[in-house]
Amino acid sequence: MENASMLEFHADDIILKEGGTYEEMYKIISGSVAVYIRYGEKEEHLIGIYSKSKCFGETNVFSSQPSIYTVVAYGDVCLMRITKDSLEEFIRRNPRNAIDIMQNMVHTNMLMQKNIDLLLDDIYEKRDINKRRTEEMKDKIRQYRMNGFNLLGV
Repeated sequence: MENASMLEFHADDIILKEGGTYEEMYKIISGSVAVYIRYGEKEEHLIGIYSKSKCFGETNVFSSQPSIYTVVAYGDVCLMRITKDSLEEFIRRNPRNAIDIMQNMVHTNMLMQKNIDLLLDDIYEKRDINKRRTEEMKDKIRQYRMNGFNLLGV
C-alpha cells in the first residue's frame, strides 16, 4: 500500500509525543506500546498498554490537532504507519480496522473524560478548602475586632 510503511522501535523509544503534530497513525503488527498523558512529568499517567492489531494516533489523522498523549515502545515493536493520505485505502482493504479505530477513539475519549472529571473533582475540592480557609480567616478577624473593641470598652 502506498504511503504505508513498516517501522520498528525498541523499548522506551517515543513514537508519538503529547503536543506534537502528526499526520499519521499506526497499527501494531507485533509487540506493545504504552500510552501516557504527561509522560516524564511528575503527574505522569499511564492510559494503557496496546498490543498486536490495535491502532493508535487516529485522532491525529482525523483532526490534524496536536497529539493528546505520548506513545512509548514497550519492548520491541513493529508498526504499520498509515498516513492521512492512505487512510481511506487502508480501511477499504482492511474494513475490520475501521471498527478498531472507532473503538480506540471511544476508549481514549472515555479515559480523557474520566481524567477531566478527576481533575474537576480536585479543583472543586481545593476551591472548597480555600473557601473554608477564607471563612476561618473572616471568623478570626471578626473575633479580633470584637475582642479588640471589648478591650477598649466599646
